Amino acid sequence: MRYLWLAVTSDEYELPIFIADTARELAKKLGLNENSIRSAVARKNSGRNTGIKIVRVKYKKGDLDEQLN
Repeated sequence: MRYLWLAVTSDEYELPIFIADTARELAKKLGLNENSIRSAVARKNSGRNTGIKIVRVKYKKGDLDEQLN
């Protein structure tokens, strides 16, 4: 299993702001610490105060490749 790390809007639509392969990469894009990203996912922070919700999506390695072709 692999993960995609997403920063999404905190409204009902949850539109993507940034997408990254690792928590470290997403943290760099947002100017945050990697531990802050992991903590936000573990605590299921809503992003109500910041406007950005952090989400981790699990996928199998071949799943995305099949959908792109």
